[in-house]
Amino acid sequence: MEFRSLESTHSIVIDDSTGLPAALICSSEIRGRRVDVEVVVECEVDGFERRSPTGGIEYVNTRRLSQCVRTAAPTVHETLNGCSWRVPVRIGGAVGEGGVTGSPEAEAGVVGELLYSLNRLGPACTLGFSFVGAQTIVVRNMVMRAALQLDGGAWSVTAPGNGIAGATPLDAITSAVGISPMGGLRGSSGLVHLEPTNTADSAVSVWFDNDVEIPEIDVRGTSESSLAFSLTTNFAADLANTTTNELQLCSFDIDVARWSCFPLLFDAWLRSRGHTSPGAAPGWIAGAMIYEAQIGFSVFAQTNHYSPYPEVNDLTDDLDRIRGLGFTVIQLMPRQPYPSYNIHDYWDVDVSYGPKAMVMELVEQCHQRGMRIIFDVLLHGVLDQESIGAAANGVRSGPFAELVNAETSDSFGSDVNDWHNYLIAWSRHILDFEPYWRAGSPTVSPLIAEHPDWFARDSAGNVSGVYTKAFDPRNREWQAYFTDAMSFLMTEVGIDGFRFDAPTYNDFPNWAPWARGRAGSSALSCVGLFERLRPVLKGIRSDSLMYTEPSGHALRRSMDLNYNYDEQWLVTAITNPSAVKPWGVKNAKSLARWMSERDALLPKGSLTAHHIDSHDTFWWPTWGKKWRREQFTTEQFRLLTVMFASLPGPFMMFTGGEQGIEDLLPLLATLKERPEWRDGAVSWWIGDEVPDAVFGLTRSLGAERTTVLVNFADAPVTVAIPRYLPATVTSPTVLYSVQGDTSSSGETGASGGTIDRLFVEDRILLGPFSAVAFSGGFAHE
Repeated sequence: MEFRSLESTHSIVIDDSTGLPAALICSSEIRGRRVDVEVVVECEVDGFERRSPTGGIEYVNTRRLSQCVRTAAPTVHETLNGCSWRVPVRIGGAVGEGGVTGSPEAEAGVVGELLYSLNRLGPACTLGFSFVGAQTIVVRNMVMRAALQLDGGAWSVTAPGNGIAGATPLDAITSAVGISPMGGLRGSSGLVHLEPTNTADSAVSVWFDNDVEIPEIDVRGTSESSLAFSLTTNFAADLANTTTNELQLCSFDIDVARWSCFPLLFDAWLRSRGHTSPGAAPGWIAGAMIYEAQIGFSVFAQTNHYSPYPEVNDLTDDLDRIRGLGFTVIQLMPRQPYPSYNIHDYWDVDVSYGPKAMVMELVEQCHQRGMRIIFDVLLHGVLDQESIGAAANGVRSGPFAELVNAETSDSFGSDVNDWHNYLIAWSRHILDFEPYWRAGSPTVSPLIAEHPDWFARDSAGNVSGVYTKAFDPRNREWQAYFTDAMSFLMTEVGIDGFRFDAPTYNDFPNWAPWARGRAGSSALSCVGLFERLRPVLKGIRSDSLMYTEPSGHALRRSMDLNYNYDEQWLVTAITNPSAVKPWGVKNAKSLARWMSERDALLPKGSLTAHHIDSHDTFWWPTWGKKWRREQFTTEQFRLLTVMFASLPGPFMMFTGGEQGIEDLLPLLATLKERPEWRDGAVSWWIGDEVPDAVFGLTRSLGAERTTVLVNFADAPVTVAIPRYLPATVTSPTVLYSVQGDTSSSGETGASGGTIDRLFVEDRILLGPFSAVAFSGGFAHE
């Protein structure tokens, strides 16, 4: 059976017996293509919830239903965006794990409709599923596994924002690699672009475009022309509590532009779906240097304390030094060790950040120095002694109890689906902070009794959480409460904005009676909250900052700035050759290419804050290997700082990370203050003439040009000036030059005038482990 529309070059072939897709066909006067598809869907149903040892919830005694059967003829519908078909199916017939039987309804299967669309706007084809309501059955999850057989010949993969180097051969991806979704932590849209390598034919795209749940996705190559993927949707609903429930699975297009032109097309797709950036960040943030400051002390392995600023006034007294290093923004973390990255009471500044009078003096002193100050604010839940006890007991009886003293490394340097290292470090963290959190917390948070519907719960009515009692931002009353709190902090204390920490931390369903009609949509409900919060905060202060931790496209819709979790694996990739995967970034130039591809698919106007040392990278590794300066050589550490500070957007650093680069940071701050570096167009040095060891970018605004080049190798290199760069007629003038190790013969510093010793005609000479920033350029012949 084939679905066609006169308005589309695509058609969809389905299997008559299962109703599942069997092939995608593109037919036009210009070209034709057929992609055969094998698809399996499963529903996890029944069972019950309990607390996972590492927080959140896990399911017990569930059943997996996998046999999909078409039950009636398709129906066709005209929609605003094209033509769609509904194929009635039943999924069911398989026995659950251990032979566990479930409800009679589950024995009969889950009734629903496969949804197919041929679209006027956006990708050509969209696949979804609609669960029919009023079924006495609880769906815990839906999984889709698929294999695509592409045209003969070799194909390459580009998946921006993920752990795959651009244009990686498909057959090089021999293991499953995670793809971060629209609402994920990493700066990914969930887009996979496939391109034939031996012909100039058009490309194929698969877009995991669900923006209601936070799915788990992985891809792998099964040959040079076939791709397999797995999509775990994290859809969850009690179908008795709903009429219909539509789930977006993914979209396909088998005739899209090749990568060089694809970003322009994808921008139109994003806009058609409403995934745009406000594009109106305050003018002071694009070239900012952010200093992430901690008050109090943190505890690691119970015996190691880190206390850069015991009290707020210690930070205030250090502002001149911080400003002298080039930092222009203070990001004030919650006070350690209590409440730490948890919620005590938004209105209680004294407990959350420090004595209110001291905090307000800090704000005033920042402003007197031309600096801004933002608060780090938590959303995921409140601490009380019950939640701390549950979390600590879960660790002591859980799978990581014997591993809490094991060595851990950077948790964000691994694949997006690999959480093992993080969970060991997280378990240790819970035990380290347990006595301090318990001492400061109420036995039971009063908000539980006052506002029971603000919290995520399991079906038995127990409040859920990872180590706090989890708020559900989907609740409109809670949204009003949070909005009022942020308005209070901005007006009362005079801060310049917020960084919102962990808004998607509670990535598990809310099974409370009011939410269970689509329990899985709570994890990403902060998107709606932020859309309502933005006009309120901008109304109070038009140049205030909204900044959040996740950097997936859904989290950029209301934010001025997002974090760079997606970049951390790159640090390990170029410093530790043994960690490089066959599909990974391998050198400084491929890192620049990865950055260019990630940025090319971000919503226009998006800004990313870059770091190599933050509290996240600091907290999770073993003591003695927490800082990048402890993990890598001096040369690598200094050049990593140059590279990440040079990227478009602000640079941030956790307090203490400046040790060993105090001479370098002011030079980078001066670079970021240049108008062309803040606002200019970006040209990446990723052409064939650039050596693999070189990272480079040029920014251009009018006639002004500024370039940063880094040689990340222990041997000198010669770099030809790429012809694709904007031409200028000014002589190059050095802004700074850097040797990786200041104890060597080279020096770090700034100098004026021409730098003939670095330039020979149309070539640049870079020494081992060195960097140079220069303004001006060359006229192209």
